[in-house]
Amino acid sequence: MTLSPWPRRAGILLLVAGVLLYGLTLDNGLGPGELEGGDLITHQYAQVQARPSNAPGYPLFTMGGWLWFHSLRTVANWAGLHPNPIPLLSSYSTLWALLALWLLYQILLHITRSPVRPAGDVALAWLLTAFYAVTYFFWYYATTSEQYSSAIAHTLAILYLYLHWRDHSQLKIHYSPLRQAQEGAITILLLLSLLSGLALAHMVTVALIVPPLLAAILWQEPKLLRRPGIIAAAILTAALPLLSYVFVYLRGAAHPEWWGVGDWTSAQEWFWAFVRTAQGQDELRWGLAPGAAFFANGFPELIWQELSIPVLVIGLLGIGLLEKRLRLVLGGTLALYAILCWVDRFGNWFQVILPAYPLLLLGVAGLVHKFDGRVIHTGRAARASEETDFSVRPRRQYDIRNSALALLVLLILWRGLASLPAANSRDRTGDTALERPTLLLRQPLPEKAALFAAKDDALGLAYLIDIAGIRPDLRIVDNFRANEQLAQGERLFVTADAAHLLLGELTVAPPQIHGWSGDWAELLPGGAAQSREPAVRLDRAMGDGIVLQGYTVSEEGGLTVQLFWSVTEGASPKDWSISVRTADGAAQQDTTGPVFGLRPFSSLRPDETVVEAYGLGSVESVDEIRLILYRPTAGGFENLTEVRLPYPARP
Repeated sequence: MTLSPWPRRAGILLLVAGVLLYGLTLDNGLGPGELEGGDLITHQYAQVQARPSNAPGYPLFTMGGWLWFHSLRTVANWAGLHPNPIPLLSSYSTLWALLALWLLYQILLHITRSPVRPAGDVALAWLLTAFYAVTYFFWYYATTSEQYSSAIAHTLAILYLYLHWRDHSQLKIHYSPLRQAQEGAITILLLLSLLSGLALAHMVTVALIVPPLLAAILWQEPKLLRRPGIIAAAILTAALPLLSYVFVYLRGAAHPEWWGVGDWTSAQEWFWAFVRTAQGQDELRWGLAPGAAFFANGFPELIWQELSIPVLVIGLLGIGLLEKRLRLVLGGTLALYAILCWVDRFGNWFQVILPAYPLLLLGVAGLVHKFDGRVIHTGRAARASEETDFSVRPRRQYDIRNSALALLVLLILWRGLASLPAANSRDRTGDTALERPTLLLRQPLPEKAALFAAKDDALGLAYLIDIAGIRPDLRIVDNFRANEQLAQGERLFVTADAAHLLLGELTVAPPQIHGWSGDWAELLPGGAAQSREPAVRLDRAMGDGIVLQGYTVSEEGGLTVQLFWSVTEGASPKDWSISVRTADGAAQQDTTGPVFGLRPFSSLRPDETVVEAYGLGSVESVDEIRLILYRPTAGGFENLTEVRLPYPARP
């Protein structure tokens, strides 16, 4: 008998809808706090740099992410595009989410098969999968670069293979040839072992499904315990994913700077400390507040908030009506999830709540399928007996089922609209972490420059350099390496708002400091000469012993004006403020003195030239620059002088 093509077409339609939904809400920015740490940013660095992720490393997930990201970016570069890396990285989670939806849909079809619907209940499977697709947590993690959607797909893949193993194992009883059915069952069993062992190289909480799964398999095939060859092969297959930790060791040994905080004398010592993940061990122990994660807006409260209490209750009842071994797998897994969440562990509840949703939806499908089976049986019995008293019962029961499907449509609309504001990760108003770092990198900086910036700027600059590949020749240094840089006679670039901080932490001889651009200052080691010369030489006396030697105007990275200052012999100038602006006043930058106020006029020596820089941003047309020296007074401002610096308008 040829099965209808509609289940496959409906599945494709489901995936297309998922691509559109998640593509339109895909993460494309970062908030300031996200750069400081956490799974999201850790996985992004891991996928781009092929470095171990947070302990114990998630090696297979990381290697897959590295291949995915670099393949997409290579194709984009060939096409002449320079895409934002964040959507590319987030789409790796979308890939896993789509796989999870496909697996859930297939499992729902599998458990709703009947003689009347040999391919399964397509409408029910489609709607339940669509409902899960718009639950908040699944939607959010399908559009951001974290690993949770892969854990859901992993869990559902184990369940999908188990159902196929169960079918193959039953074939050897009812059909021939026996040997072919046995070989098929053993092959699937080994694949199950591989996926179960994969939890040790992916997300350990996925392994919670393994004990009830193993119990169900041995319940159906107790003779497996008398097959040492199969047992040995299964153990060996389950251990194979552990070989991926060679990747963690080799990458860590090659990059000690990735080790983080700790006192390790060798790569081996770091590696064993890393994979043992002491933090994870502590979190899985009985805590000081058992049950806190269970009741305090945790498990299972989040489940009934998202699925609704009726769906939760129906799901639990439906699991009790499933085939007894499948009931053991689903019910046992949910019980272990609940036990884990009872323990004081405030991180793993997300890891087990997310796959708990589809398991409960399988129970919903089981209950509806059981009801549908009774409808079909009642209808056939009524027609066979020609008892008119029952002739309307099937129609009424079918109406009830159709009403249930209509309620599912309403649930999808309710959950989708409720999830959208928080699950939509695209163009969030708070994603401002990279705005200022992007502005800083647009300004002209020499090749292979060492940069020092305040924490938030440094994190953003490092992200743009290492992840986005903008100016990969540049490098970010901390205050220790900044001292090393200057001690070795190398210059250093520091942002204006971090200059005071850095100058207070230097242990080397005080460096010269000069303005470089609107937001960057140049630090030269003691004894090094400032070699820049003004493009326009003026040597103009500004008053109070201050001399403007000249100026340079450039348009690289926005309109930048460099001023070259000195003082005359014997002068004792006051600390005049400086205002540089376009003639029409459209752009302006003020400082309390040269070099962002770090070198006030009163500190200048007659034998030195100090360079100051001002950034005026993107300006449509400029024919001259206004320069004003002034100082605040009790009644307002006192101007020392105002000059106009000619500059040709743009074509």
